[in-house]
Amino acid sequence: MQYFRFVPAIAFLAMAAGDLLAQSNTTPGLDLRLFDTHTIQRYRRTGTFPNGVQAIGAWTTCCNPGSVRIPFTAAMNPNHGFIHYIVARQSGGRLVQISDRAYVKHTFGSNNDPSTCGSCAGPGDVNFVEVGCADTYANSQAVDHFNLGPPDEIDPWLGTWNPVGSYFDRGDPDVGVPLDHDGVRSLTQTQANTLNLAINHAMRVYDVDLNVPGASFYWQSGYLVPHESDATRGDNIGSHQFNAVWNGSTNWNFTDVGTMLSGTILQRWSGASITSSTNGPDDGRYYVAVVVTGPTNGLYHYEYAIHNRDNNRGCGAFHIPVCPEAQVANFGFHDVDQIATNQWSAAKVGSEIVFQTLAIQPNPLKWNSIFNFWFDSDAAPLAGNVSLDQYAIGPGALTIAIPSTTPTGTYNVNLGPGCGNPTAPSLFGVGSPDRATLGNATFGLRCIGNPPNAACGFVMSLADGTTLLAPGCTLYSASTNVAGPVMSFADAAGVAAIPLAVPNIAAFEGTHLDFQMVNFANGGALLGGFNLSNGLRIRVGSLISGCP
Repeated sequence: MQYFRFVPAIAFLAMAAGDLLAQSNTTPGLDLRLFDTHTIQRYRRTGTFPNGVQAIGAWTTCCNPGSVRIPFTAAMNPNHGFIHYIVARQSGGRLVQISDRAYVKHTFGSNNDPSTCGSCAGPGDVNFVEVGCADTYANSQAVDHFNLGPPDEIDPWLGTWNPVGSYFDRGDPDVGVPLDHDGVRSLTQTQANTLNLAINHAMRVYDVDLNVPGASFYWQSGYLVPHESDATRGDNIGSHQFNAVWNGSTNWNFTDVGTMLSGTILQRWSGASITSSTNGPDDGRYYVAVVVTGPTNGLYHYEYAIHNRDNNRGCGAFHIPVCPEAQVANFGFHDVDQIATNQWSAAKVGSEIVFQTLAIQPNPLKWNSIFNFWFDSDAAPLAGNVSLDQYAIGPGALTIAIPSTTPTGTYNVNLGPGCGNPTAPSLFGVGSPDRATLGNATFGLRCIGNPPNAACGFVMSLADGTTLLAPGCTLYSASTNVAGPVMSFADAAGVAAIPLAVPNIAAFEGTHLDFQMVNFANGGALLGGFNLSNGLRIRVGSLISGCP
């Protein structure tokens, strides 16, 4: 299906108006820091192992290294902070969020304890984190429903919250009109205490996501406060590793490992390269992490994780540039809910790989969430820009470009499929690097999927084009007059290979050679005795561009 970035005219008008009216609400000198997060704890649990679920909370301590005090006034006053959490697992080369997008904690005052962030003058005003002082919230408070509210009620970029008509105003159950929109808290301690008997809106993690041998586990805590600038928000979040061990009967035992690492939890992903950007001054920050492995049998494996720290409009599509000639397969996606029908679609569309949320069941990447995307490609990784489409209408650009790693190095071009019985052999380049740079003595060709110990012939063509040899069997040459074959025998696993050392001759720069492999097999797809691999164009040179 063709993908179009369609935005109605009314959206352009709204965005244009937003650009004209957009103003920063930052207060100079306001700076909050997450000083520590520790002692992750399992609370209420439902279900039977290994199909249960539990609420999880952690201690957090923030401090004020700035020059102005930070409002922590209790609801229904909107001037306070919001504490949020993520639990993630690293396993199988991937770091994924395994907690749901839970309700966030509304702060309700500050102890103003001494801290290393500055000189704390004393207890001060309980409604503020005073300059140089610290404040701590316990892990039990992270699951106390009396001050937990929906994250969608908060604009994370501005740090604003409207109490009128909010969850606290409505109560649980809803008290109905007009009391649910009068700006007076209707959620009572009695309601909250009843809710506290269940997991409900507390951060939840399922047994199946913890019961993974060899996995590493981390949690992230963070603070969001009104009026803080992006320049000082980098230390508002931090992560801590923990061990998760099932006690064999009733519960998980969690123990902290090491110390807190300031910044996005994506830093915990081994080998990941992390970049980030905002939608200018108009909306919040995304972090993009990428790990590329391979090539394995001619394919690189690409893993991306995107963390929406505080972007209010959310992300509705993820675009990754790719060479039009590149092969892309094995798309994958992971979100933070348990809904199977709202998975993002994925496709290679021209010169892009596009992941996007479905129109019929939208599932945008909202703030304080991590989504994962992966695929395989024969294109090698090169530096490039990925882009994120903003999901909701609002101020700022439609798309955010972020420097990253992209599959834009197609040096060995797949010319088309082969034919085989039962399947066609697969031909690809190998070496260090696996491309025909001048003087690369390690370069060669490898073909898999042959019958064990089969005789194999590699042929080469300088005549660009195709010749149909039989229905479904194409020779990737304009003529049947090809060079070769260079003979080789497959091993017991059906792998055949030939060396193809590249001379260090300047005249070869920018040339190309087309190869194909034919094996001898009883009952083959061609004339009952042969199978043909895909065609493979080898682009020769050290200066050639990433895409043909």
